[in-house]
Amino acid sequence: MARDPKDVVRRFFETLSTGEFDKIAEFFTEDSTWTVNDVANGLPSQRGRAIVDDFLQPVREGLFVSGDPKVELVRLIAEGNSVVALGIGRGVLLNGNAYENSYAYVLDVDPEAGKVRSLYEYMDSDYAHAISAPTDGG
Repeated sequence: MARDPKDVVRRFFETLSTGEFDKIAEFFTEDSTWTVNDVANGLPSQRGRAIVDDFLQPVREGLFVSGDPKVELVRLIAEGNSVVALGIGRGVLLNGNAYENSYAYVLDVDPEAGKVRSLYEYMDSDYAHAISAPTDGG
């Protein structure tokens, strides 16, 4: 049964915000990709299960307190199976800083399967690096 591509994206971000890695992984196939617009780190991209194992889980567990971050979707714009999602990522970092960053995601979804084929993430990566750096006290 065909799903609305925006509904797939809504469900994906709701699941992403839970931090339940096995459920997040269900949105990806072995060919799915996630690319981050982080020029300082060479535009890193992950594929398949590595999206969760080598990217999402280490970021979530290595930078944020348990249960964070959460993504609030502000706007979805769709054309065919492509969806642009504007959102705000919020959470508390392990260094004690509050994190709040604006994001734009461009996703290509398979609405029949409810999967994310590709995701491009755009954010203020300079802010993300600066706010997550260790503080003088720790």
